[in-house]
Parts: sequence; C-alpha cells; structure tokens
Amino acid sequence: MQVKLATVTQKGQVTLPKFLRDSLGISLNSRVLMSKSGDYIKLKAAGPDIMDLAGTFKIPKGAPGVLEAREYMEKHYKRF
Repeated sequence: MQVKLATVTQKGQVTLPKFLRDSLGISLNSRVLMSKSGDYIKLKAAGPDIMDLAGTFKIPKGAPGVLEAREYMEKHYKRF
C-alpha cells in the first residue's frame, strides 16, 4: 500500500496523487463519491451522471417532445 501526504488548501481542497487517480480511473472533471467511516474518508469513482447521456439516444420520428411527454404524464398519472 502506497501512502502519500497531502495538504489541505484554504478552500478545503486536497489534490489526489496521480497514482491514486490512475488506479481509480479518475480523470479530469470526473466525479467521486466521498463517505466517512470512523476516522477515515473513503473515495470512490462515481459512475456517469445521467446528464452525460443527453443526446446519445435517437428519438423516433413522430414521438412527442419532452414537454408534450411531461404534459401527458401529468394529465394521465394515477397513484396506486
């Protein structure tokens, strides 16, 4: 296990050493999940954000737009 000392900046930021970023697959603008366990902080690479999928799926011709689909859902939604 490699151990590396880091400094906390005035803004409370810490730079993750390259060997940790590489081993976790964390690249520029990646998101991480942080949790506290006892007196440790755990970091985990987060999966993709739902917004990262925007524009990756083709909408079939004739399908309602987002606003029409939302209006339809609001008018026809029923709770069980």
